[in-house]
Amino acid sequence: MSDEVAEFMTLTGKRGKQAIAIQTAYAICKDVDWEKKTMTAIGQSDDLEYYNVRLGNGSIVKKPKPGTLCLIGLIENQAANSFLVDAAEIEEIIITSGETEFTIKEDGFIVKQDGESLKTVLNDLIDKINELNQEVQKIIVIQGTSPSVPDLTQLVLDKTEIKTRLNTILIA
Repeated sequence: MSDEVAEFMTLTGKRGKQAIAIQTAYAICKDVDWEKKTMTAIGQSDDLEYYNVRLGNGSIVKKPKPGTLCLIGLIENQAANSFLVDAAEIEEIIITSGETEFTIKEDGFIVKQDGESLKTVLNDLIDKINELNQEVQKIIVIQGTSPSVPDLTQLVLDKTEIKTRLNTILIA
């Protein structure tokens, strides 16, 4: 009979756990520890402090602005085991897929693959084109028309302008 009672207790315990709804709460971000990818938040309705709220659960990590409204989730209704669901304003978001990382910040984007930055690759390409243009300017044509130095100089200037524009979008 004790086996039946134990089974009954196990089943009622499982049923009781199923009745508990997943809990969420609105909170205000108090401060962020970006190195640890956690924050402290204060519950909007109850002023309860939530410590070590994880800023992501894997491939997406968000850095909310302090003072902004956040929606946090509580795993198994435990305030000590909480994570950020979303925030009204974020300063930074990092999306990772394998060796690819895409970062969005208020001042631009960072795109990396296997540790290689898209900005660096594009800047290197522009620099190589500029070097090539400088070498072309040194060509001396014995017969026919020499290249137009002012036109080549303008190409170099155009590439510098493109690089400046690129560097305002891609920040690292």
